[in-house]
Amino acid sequence: MALLVMACAGAAVDHEALGDRAYANRNFADALVEYRLAVRQRTPPNPALRAKAGAAALHAGDLSAAVDEYRALAVEGGESRVLEAADGLEYVARAAAEADDRVALAAALMALRQVDAGRVLGTLALDLASAVSAETRPGDAVRVLPYAAAGAPDARRQDSLLYVYGNALSRVGRCADAIGVFEGVARRHREGVVLAPAQRDLARCALQLGRRALEEGQPTEAEGWFRRAAAGDDQDVVHRAAFLGLGDVLFARGDMVGAAEAYQRSLAGAEPGDSLAQVVAERLNAIGSGAGIIR
Repeated sequence: MALLVMACAGAAVDHEALGDRAYANRNFADALVEYRLAVRQRTPPNPALRAKAGAAALHAGDLSAAVDEYRALAVEGGESRVLEAADGLEYVARAAAEADDRVALAAALMALRQVDAGRVLGTLALDLASAVSAETRPGDAVRVLPYAAAGAPDARRQDSLLYVYGNALSRVGRCADAIGVFEGVARRHREGVVLAPAQRDLARCALQLGRRALEEGQPTEAEGWFRRAAAGDDQDVVHRAAFLGLGDVLFARGDMVGAAEAYQRSLAGAEPGDSLAQVVAERLNAIGSGAGIIR
C-alpha cells in the first residue's frame, strides 16, 4: 500500500513545468490552463505562478483572465509584487484599448485603481482618449474617460477630457453627476474651447433635473435647479425654458409677482412664432385674469 501511495505521488503531474513548456512553444492558452492548475496545487499561494498565468493570459488574448491573475498577484504577493501587478494590468489595459474590448478595459482600469491608485498612466491616457469618438457608446465612455482624464499630460487636456466625460454622463441619464463635472470645468477656466459648451450643458442638465423634480412633486428642489439653469445673461432656449419652469413654481406657490417676472424674462430673445413664447403668453394671461397683475 505504501509503495502504491509513493508511486502515485511520484506520478503527480507537474503543471508548472507543463505550463513553462507550453509558454516556450508559444502555446499561451495551454500554458494558462497549466499554470492555473499549478496554482490550485500550491499551498500557500505562489505569486510567481500568478505572474506566469497573467503573462500567459495576456499573450493568449484572454484579457479578462489576465486581469484576474494580475489582481490576484497583487493580493497574494503583497507589497513586493504590487509594481509587477500594476505593470501587468497596464499592459492589459493597452491591449484592451487596441482590441476595442471595453469590458476588459474597464476591468483592467478598475483593478489598476485598486492595486496602484496613484499610478500615472502617461501615454495610456492619450490612447484611452483617442479610443473615444462620437460613435463610442456613452456607457463605454463613462467607464474609460475618468482614467484618461486622470492621466492627461496637462491641465487643458484634462479639462477637455472631463468635459467629454460630463457629456457622456448626461447622455446615460446621470445629469446629477454630470453637473459637478461641468461646474469644475467652467470654474477652472483652463481650456477655453470647452468653457462655453460646459456652461451650456450645465444649464441643460439643471433644467432637466428641475423638470424632473417638479414632476415628482418637489417644488423647492425644482426651484433650485431652475435658478441654476437660468443663471447668466444668455437668452437661449435653455435659459428661457428655465425661467418658464421657475415661473411655474412661483405661480403654484402663489407668488404672482415673482411668477410674472420669471415669465417675462423667458420672453427675452423670442422670435415671432416662437412656441415657448406662446406658452409663456398663456401663463401671463392666466396671471392677469386671476390676479389683475398683467393687464
